Amino acid sequence: MASAVRALMVLVLTACLSLAAAQTCQPELQAVAGDDLDRPATGLDAAVLMHAAVSLVEPALPRMMQPNVTVSEDQANRDTALQVAGWGLLPNSWTPEELSLEAWRYMNRRFLGWYGQSEPLPASVGTVGDLVADLARTLDKVSRSVRPAALLATDQDDGSRLSFMAIIWNWTAYPRLLVYRPERGLDLEGPPRDVLPYLSNCAVNVTAYILAPEETARDLFLAHNDSRMFVVATDPVTGGLPAEVPAGEELEAFAFGMPELSDARMYAAVFDGPEVGFATLLGLLSRVKTNVSPLSITSYLEIPAGR
Repeated sequence: MASAVRALMVLVLTACLSLAAAQTCQPELQAVAGDDLDRPATGLDAAVLMHAAVSLVEPALPRMMQPNVTVSEDQANRDTALQVAGWGLLPNSWTPEELSLEAWRYMNRRFLGWYGQSEPLPASVGTVGDLVADLARTLDKVSRSVRPAALLATDQDDGSRLSFMAIIWNWTAYPRLLVYRPERGLDLEGPPRDVLPYLSNCAVNVTAYILAPEETARDLFLAHNDSRMFVVATDPVTGGLPAEVPAGEELEAFAFGMPELSDARMYAAVFDGPEVGFATLLGLLSRVKTNVSPLSITSYLEIPAGR
């Protein structure tokens, strides 16, 4: 009898944990969906909610293809739908007015595929609330698949002053460095882990960090003289991108000193040139503090084949 009770308790606990996992970012998605969650879902609802879900995991994500759908000039949320299409997440059959199960499954499958996942996939299309629940399950799988590491750069002369902070974001469909403007008053007087919540959200929990003087942090990406840095996207969105950072002015860009970054909360940067060699990397690691092993650092810095 006791063993049967224990088995039942395990089943109940497992079910509760599964239910909790399925709620990843559900309040955030519901806020985007609005108050009427019981209305029939449309293609536009799916695009708007997918945009919100992707933005939680992939801020400042540049366009990856030309949009493959047509949206009328006067359509509400036109730019949002075209942005989702530019990420390759809308099927050719998508329309703003209607949403088929095939289209909705395609959108979730493509999003999951960025992280090497293929399920769960929606079983039906019903209300806007159903779309929220589907995306919460998708985000739960995505959030357990990402591999973020924080890069915390200190002032060369004052180790407690945070020069810039970023997320090394290579294990994704668009490898890049996500650079965040430090909030006023945020510093490194305490342990580095105290800064990590400012880089995390309901979908991305940053626990690994690399703490380094700003010049060492820069050299993790620009150790070679012929390496170049490009700003490819910002949040909020701005024009004139991508923009190459003039050689020698990378630290100014990291400090949001470029005109294109004056209003940005954060931005995405990519680097062109030879990757930092293992021997060079080992030399740089002697100047950093981290809570992960050197081998793990290389796994965060490397870009997976085919990306």
